[in-house]
Order: sequence, then C-alpha cells, then structure tokens
Amino acid sequence: MPVIVIFFGLLYIGACFYLYMRMRCAIPLANTGWGIAVRILYIVLCASFFIGFALQRNHLVLSQPFVTTGNWMLAAALYLFLIFFVIDIARIVNAISFKAEWLTFRYKPGDAKAELFATVGGIICAIILIVGYFNAHNPTRREITFHTQKEIQRPFKFVLVSDVHLGQVNGDRFFTTLANRINAEDADFVVIAGDFFDGNPTPVLYSHADSILRSIKTRYGIYAVNGNHEWIGDVYTADEFMQKNGVTVLRDSTAQLPLGVTIIGREDRSERLHPDSKHHGCKSLESLVENIDRTNYLINVDHQPYNLPEAEQNGIDLQLSGHTHHGQLFPLNFLTSKIYECSFGQHRRGNTDYYVSSGYGTWGPPIRTTCRPEMVVINVER
Repeated sequence: MPVIVIFFGLLYIGACFYLYMRMRCAIPLANTGWGIAVRILYIVLCASFFIGFALQRNHLVLSQPFVTTGNWMLAAALYLFLIFFVIDIARIVNAISFKAEWLTFRYKPGDAKAELFATVGGIICAIILIVGYFNAHNPTRREITFHTQKEIQRPFKFVLVSDVHLGQVNGDRFFTTLANRINAEDADFVVIAGDFFDGNPTPVLYSHADSILRSIKTRYGIYAVNGNHEWIGDVYTADEFMQKNGVTVLRDSTAQLPLGVTIIGREDRSERLHPDSKHHGCKSLESLVENIDRTNYLINVDHQPYNLPEAEQNGIDLQLSGHTHHGQLFPLNFLTSKIYECSFGQHRRGNTDYYVSSGYGTWGPPIRTTCRPEMVVINVER
C-alpha cells in the first residue's frame, strides 16, 4: 500500500508541475510579490487533498476546506492534463508532418497562441467539471428483474446501494435524499454492497447519519458488507455504528430471510492486507455455502467483483458487487473494464446472475463523467 501511495503521489506531483508550465501562459506571472503569492497558492491547491486527509481525523472542521478543494483539484488536474497532453501530441505530429502555422508554437509567457490554447483548455476543463458535477448530483433509479426456478415464497423486491461514501463530501442532505428514495420503494430488504463510509468514520459519527439510517423502513431489514474504504478508515468503528443503527453487517456470514432467501456477505479482500485484522484471511465461498439450504435463493454480496467464476461454481443465484464506480471519471472506465470481467451492469455465467453497481456516491471529486450514480431496485420472481 505505501508503495502505491508513493507512486501515485509522485505521478500527481509531476502532473501538477506539467500543468503549471502550461497554464502559466494564460496567467503570466512576474517575479513580484503577486506572482510569488499565486505560485504559493497553486502549491497549496495541489497539496490540499493530502492536507485534508491528514487533518481529517483530529481536526475535522479545519480539514473541510482542504478536503473540498483537494477533491476538485484532483478532477481538474486529470482533465487539464488530458487536454494539454492531446494538444502536445498534436503539436509534435504537426511539427513532424503537417507544419501548420496555427499549431506551431511553444508554451511560454507572451506567446499569443500558447495563451489562447491555455485559456481554451481551461474553459473546456471547467465545462467538463460542471457537467460531471450535475451528473453526480442527479442519481438514476435502475430497475431490474431476475427470474428463478427455485421455490421462493413469493416474488420479492429489494434495493441495492453501493459506494455511498458517506463523509465530508457526501453528508446528511445527500444521505437523507437516498433514505427517502429507498423508503418510497416499499422494499422487502436493502443490501449495502460496501463502501458506505468514505474512509475515516469520524465525519459520520458527528453527523445525523444515525437517525437517517434508522429512518429507512423495510420488511426484513438492511444487510451490509464491508468495502475497502471501511478498512482504509476504521472498520470496527464503522461496523459498530451500522449495527447500533439496525443494520446487519455480514462478515463472511449469512442471513436467512423468511422469503426463502439466503444472503451471503463476504468480507472485503482488503482484510487480508490490513495489519489490524482480527481474522487474517477471508473465508472461501465454498465454506460459507457448505451448510446452508441450497433450495433457497442464494444472494452473494461481495464488494469487489473479482473471481466471478467462484460464485458460479458454488451455485449462487445472484451476486451483487460495487467498488468500480464504472471508473467515475472518463477515461478511467476503460481501465476498470480491463481489470474486471464485469466492471458495470448485468452479467451472467452459467446459471448465476451478476450485477455490478456503479455506486450511489463518489470518491474524491463530487463528479461523474462516465455515468450517473444509481440506486438499483431488484425484483426476483419465478
């Protein structure tokens, strides 16, 4: 984990320096007090994500402006980097082949064409961020029906939400809207497929999330599994909060519902790497289904959609996952599609159905440019 953090940290620093060299053409900075102040401000903006993360646990109020600024800066850095990278590739190709005058320039203060491209690049980035913010704050309701040959007592309906990422970015108002939408469905039960918390649970503990969570009404309860962000934060505090407020947290365990349904909750694979783990290794799905009634409709909830054949091999009827956000920020969806057999949506292997949700919240930037967030309503009938 530290190696990955260092790698991406260095990559981010390099991207910020690259952007500084491009954007300074649009905002010429003399070596005066004003110019030095703007440079210092830019450094603080680039570092604000890490500053906010460091302050979050012990200085919650102080961390808020850094967290907000840092999250927006991550998205802005990504899209500005992509925009200027494309421009630079076009300049290189042009210099070799076409030699068009309008693309022949160097990024330096005072060059009119460099100033124009830097300004236009900034405007395009701003438009992308605005559209992405609108997407992230307008979740969609997705309804799916699965069919089974098993003897369920009656058709049933439940709500799947994943990757809520409740915390400083997604707070009480955000969660209240979700709770109201769930209650409007009159569902038999709710499944939370991991990453309910954004990491550090402290912001949630100081919010009204407890009363909002208790306001969610179902016939047979709310069932949750841990995601990687529960382990990044404090999984034991997170689970205690959920259980105190009426949620059944399934950690390599099962719950049997009177509908003829068994829910199997997998511990997130992050548990294997966490130094504070009290279990030191997740149970196999084979061991979890060994003593359950196979005539029940079996729902396996596993936050990260790895190793899909395991569910098929163990007779699971429906596996539910999240984690991927479908990339959240274009073009990262192409990366998640390469990593996972199913990165988003419905999938089927043999007699097993799968659904990988893009999630309801956001990690980092409150922005989505690959798809809108979703609350999934699932019907199961014969």
